[in-house]
Amino acid sequence: MHFIKPDLCVMCDACRPVCPRNAISAAASAKTYEIDSDLCNDCTNMGAVRCVPQCPTDAIAKS
Repeated sequence: MHFIKPDLCVMCDACRPVCPRNAISAAASAKTYEIDSDLCNDCTNMGAVRCVPQCPTDAIAKS
């Protein structure tokens, strides 16, 4: 499972559109994105995680 480090996320929107499961959205209580753990499957059927390479601030990490 991947998660977004809120202190590094600048909400550039590079990750959200590449998520095939629409698991990335704006957080309700902070100026950051968050990954819904119920929707994210680490792109297991895609061969590689799509969001991590798009993040210019390395805010997405694997838990």
